[in-house]
Amino acid sequence: MFAALLPKSAPFFAMLQEQNGLLRRMAGLLVEMLEDIANMDNAHKEIAFLEEEADQLHSRIIRALSQTFITPIDREDILRINQEQEESMDCVHSLSTRLHIFEFSRIRFPALQMVRTISAMLDLTRLMLEGLAHRRDCHKTRAFRTLRGECDMLLAVGLAELMDEQQEITPQRIMQILKWSQAYERLSILLEQVNALAETIEEAVLKNV
Repeated sequence: MFAALLPKSAPFFAMLQEQNGLLRRMAGLLVEMLEDIANMDNAHKEIAFLEEEADQLHSRIIRALSQTFITPIDREDILRINQEQEESMDCVHSLSTRLHIFEFSRIRFPALQMVRTISAMLDLTRLMLEGLAHRRDCHKTRAFRTLRGECDMLLAVGLAELMDEQQEITPQRIMQILKWSQAYERLSILLEQVNALAETIEEAVLKNV
């Protein structure tokens, strides 16, 4: 009887995992954009649609936090994970917009592989969130660092390719260098944001598992 009178907690883990699913779907579409540039327009539109859905979920989580007395873990941790995932989706959308506007005739391999690797990093955050929800060990630090190292190497290779002195300097080439420099900058921002998300989840895991 007494237990029935206690305030109920909102399904925060379920909402965070739903949010993570939207983020991973957006990352998957980003990979599709680079793998099939002929379908880039459709993938970009779907990313924008998913971000709108994610914005509503982000607001729902914040509203639930403000109305809930009991939370399964510290409300600061829930708020930070929610915010980091939301900002990661903003970064994905920003990058997809740049790629869509630039209308590249071909995609450079380092950029494609970076996006694939970042998508794999986000798969690890799913496992970390699932572990946190079930209070089981879900540390992925070593695997995450390996993937992060691969991205750093790919970024360096990609930037070095842009500065290849063997190619003739033409107005078209200069324009391509400028476009790809911006694309790589956005990739770097996304990488840093995904890394921040993983560190935030890791901190919550250390505190609660």
